[in-house]
Amino acid sequence: MAIFSPLRSRRFAQRTKQNSKQLIAFRLRQEWFALPIETVVKVVTMGPVYGDPKQTGISLTLYQNQELLVVDVAHRIFKEAPSSPENNPHQKNQNQEEPRYLLIVQSNGQELVGLPIDSPPMIRRVSTNAFVPLPESYLNLGNIQCVSSTIVETKDEKALFLLDPHKLNQPQQIISN
Repeated sequence: MAIFSPLRSRRFAQRTKQNSKQLIAFRLRQEWFALPIETVVKVVTMGPVYGDPKQTGISLTLYQNQELLVVDVAHRIFKEAPSSPENNPHQKNQNQEEPRYLLIVQSNGQELVGLPIDSPPMIRRVSTNAFVPLPESYLNLGNIQCVSSTIVETKDEKALFLLDPHKLNQPQQIISN
């Protein structure tokens, strides 16, 4: 005796289930970066940041009446001077009323770290098959850090670099030019 099933159920049963991950994506300079959604606790409008007299890219802000470590993502990734309106022409030309955002990320264990970004982040669902490791030589020679892999979904979309949240607040190597 044949079991009757509607056409829709048969169609879904025939499809191969494709695993995917949700990521929080944001643009930095001309590239797209992402963090796993499970590491992002909250996205808030960034308030005043203080405590970086030596321009190291590490500063503090207040979050829920407690001091929160703020790590300048551009400084960490590209090993350049910390982002500021003077150093970043893209940011200088933006309307001063546009808010900056702070991604509150859980890095090592329970430690929270704030990552300043210039535009609102967005949620992206990416197939786990799309994760492609970057060559070690690119990471070393390209002077890039905190990136674990790149994700390429289609030919129409730019590469999306996946950040390693555990490396964001680790001591940074000092490179002399």
